Amino acid sequence: MDKVLIVDDDEQLLLIITEILGRYKSKFEVVPVKSGFEAIRALQEQKYSLVVTDLVMPGINGMVLLSYVTKNFPNIPCIIMTGHGTPELKERLEKKYSYFIQKPFSVTDLGELILSTLGQEQHLLGTMNGVSIPGFLKLVESENMTCICEIQAKDGRTGYLVFQGGVLFNATYGKLNGKKAAVELFKFDRVKIKFRNPPKKEFPRKISSSNAELLKEAGVA
Repeated sequence: MDKVLIVDDDEQLLLIITEILGRYKSKFEVVPVKSGFEAIRALQEQKYSLVVTDLVMPGINGMVLLSYVTKNFPNIPCIIMTGHGTPELKERLEKKYSYFIQKPFSVTDLGELILSTLGQEQHLLGTMNGVSIPGFLKLVESENMTCICEIQAKDGRTGYLVFQGGVLFNATYGKLNGKKAAVELFKFDRVKIKFRNPPKKEFPRKISSSNAELLKEAGVA
């Protein structure tokens, strides 16, 4: 079942959200945390399908948390609960993230947005089996694809590659991200690949090396 991480320092609001979203328990499980620090720890310990976060929190705020998720879990979509900030901030966020809900909001509306977001993320653009990494990279580059690709080895090991316009922007594998993760994933042989639309509109580029350079380092080219 999908796990949804809800992050807000307002304990009363968090309690209300958790209680009302309990009606969706057959669809997804809610895990509430009270800080960005707790959220990061939770993400490191369990697999989540979605993060819902407030922006204004003490310590590790929502912006820092969003940056962490984008870098380390590019496959996880985020819903931003906004109640503060300038129009300029909102405009900047809208360029990067797809999902917002304005405070004060109906928790039922939040529940429906969660269902909608989870539904979109589960929609596959395509699946390929027994594919070589070099052949797959040529396909993505030639088609100028923008996508998140789940890469699964024969033994079940799984990582993610993030492409924008056919260019490799980021990779995650276990606790690795960026170039190190990409090199390890490129060592996989005859993989299963699932293509999905990226959950965020914009990704920072964490990999500057070319595919050829990464393949050579992985001992494939």
